Amino acid sequence: MTETLTEDKLKVLEGIELRGHVNTPQDKVVANIQHSIRLGYPQLKPQAPQMDRVCLVGGGPSLESTFEELRDLYFDGAKVVTVNGAYKWCLDRNIRPSGQIVMDARPGNARFVNPPVPRCRYFLASQCDPLTWAEVEGRDDVWIFHAAAGDNDAIKPVLDEFYQGRWAPTPGGTTVILRAISLLRMTGFLRFDLFGVDSCFMGDKHHAYVQPENDADKVYPFTVHPTGHPELGRKFYCTPWHISQLECFLQNVRINGDHYLLNVHGDGLLAYALSASAEVEWSVNDAAERSETE
Repeated sequence: MTETLTEDKLKVLEGIELRGHVNTPQDKVVANIQHSIRLGYPQLKPQAPQMDRVCLVGGGPSLESTFEELRDLYFDGAKVVTVNGAYKWCLDRNIRPSGQIVMDARPGNARFVNPPVPRCRYFLASQCDPLTWAEVEGRDDVWIFHAAAGDNDAIKPVLDEFYQGRWAPTPGGTTVILRAISLLRMTGFLRFDLFGVDSCFMGDKHHAYVQPENDADKVYPFTVHPTGHPELGRKFYCTPWHISQLECFLQNVRINGDHYLLNVHGDGLLAYALSASAEVEWSVNDAAERSETE
């Protein structure tokens, strides 16, 4: 019997309610989609299982401390798939990505697909800005996927009309790295090593490289401890999107964890929460500090 996952069972972070918004107005997202779907790129579709090991590389600050682990897996034959600025970070260290994934609808993300790399697959969300699509024009291996929810009243009719209903959303969560897991699983991959997926600051860095879009994000302290052992708590400094990513990631593991093997590298919040079966809580002092910064 398949268990029904209610909203209560999906909730993984007690005492925290997260509210957010897309960083691009919906009318702009719709306009981007109307443009991209007419460019003629093939849609990403489900594929047969593949046994290749995939290093999925995000931009978190732990990239520096885990570089040797990533390098060793790469030279042992693992495929490297990057998101956003991790693409250039890997290239600068002589690691050639097999794939690059971009989801953000803002025009500044066009920089994330340069320089072009031979035999690299580019997976772009249909909501990406026309400038991003212009940068990949003429490349041999470009694919389109749809990050939109299947019940979005503004976007679904646009995709339904163009594709005659023959399209599928790529679910997974609030950030590109979460969607990347679903996207790669859909294309048949089963074994993932995550690098640079921290869901927290490390020192004063939110990324391993300069990313000015996040420089103004508010940062809050979170107390994290293994379940039942608050005396072993650790404090992490996170933005709201860090915590939202953690929540969506844990929900994804709860729902789909039987369908892939996952290893998170580094010592960030996400890796700690998984390894310690941790709870994330506001402490009294944290709540006071949060209210003072808002």
